[in-house]
Order: sequence, then C-alpha cells, then structure tokens
Amino acid sequence: MSTHVLVPYDDSEFARAALEHALTEYSAGAITVLYVVEPADGYGGTNTAIVDDEPEDATSGGDGDSALVRARKRAIDQDRELSTAKATGDPPRAVHEYAAEHDVDRIVVGDRDRSGASQLLVRPLADDVVRDSPVPVTVV
Repeated sequence: MSTHVLVPYDDSEFARAALEHALTEYSAGAITVLYVVEPADGYGGTNTAIVDDEPEDATSGGDGDSALVRARKRAIDQDRELSTAKATGDPPRAVHEYAAEHDVDRIVVGDRDRSGASQLLVRPLADDVVRDSPVPVTVV
C-alpha cells in the first residue's frame, strides 16, 4: 500500500525543506502540497477549511497559485509528481481536516526558527499541526 503524504506549503524555506524531505523519503508515495489562506482579521465566518483541488496547470498567478506551481516544479525536477490543493481557514485546522478527509497517512511540516524574539511573537505551524493531528507528523 502506498503512503499518502501531506505537506503544508507556503514556499518558505521551512516548507521547501519539508517538501524536499517528503520527495526524498516517500519516493513511492503520493504527495499532496496544501496551501492555506487565512481569512482576514475580523472575518465572522467559521474556521472550517474549504478545500479546492488544483488543476495540473494551475498558473493564475496569486500567491498560493505561484507557491503551488513552484512546488510542482520542484517535484518535476526530481522526476516526481504531486497533487496540490488550497484551503481557506485556520491553518492547523485546515491541515487536520484535509488529512482526515483525504486519507492522508502522514503529514510532513517544516519548523520555523525558534531563536530570539520570533519564538515569542509567532507560534510555529508545526506546533499546532502536531497537536491533535489525526495522523503521524514528521517535523523537518
């Protein structure tokens, strides 16, 4: 049985490291790269993820689309294929919901630098993804 790996992706150096790890370590598995857009402050809706699977030629030029195109190119450079998806909502919740709804076996997430003031100001996505994840998580 092939492993389905989910990589939350924002095209940061940490997300790129997670994608490289997934491409290398799960060479026989299916990889999905998920770009999550957070709603603007004051958004009154729920935090439920709305997931749209991206077509193979996603090139519309928005930040998420560009990041997903670059992720796809990284995979092609390694003779691999991957699927892409976008979600809207609270990032950790969107990652968890996507994993639960799409039979994901593992999540590979990049961890941010925890030095200096950044550790006080920004809580890394990796921390929140690990907490309450429906599947095992690898933090790179």
